[in-house]
Amino acid sequence: MKIILIVMVLATTSFAFAGQADARGYKYCLKSSPGPGDCKYSGYRQCMASASGLNATCVRNYGPRR
Repeated sequence: MKIILIVMVLATTSFAFAGQADARGYKYCLKSSPGPGDCKYSGYRQCMASASGLNATCVRNYGPRR
């Protein structure tokens, strides 16, 4: 029983940190309010498609790279 609990905790922890590291590698951020924005777009067109219909714009992600 302890092994299952340990495996679940490790899996949850690894997924939590994986998302944060991946966001740094994307080139574009969707900006709809002040702050860092939603930086999960690899291309400008992909970002603009998500911005369509919203009061938002796409900007280059100048955050840390891997």
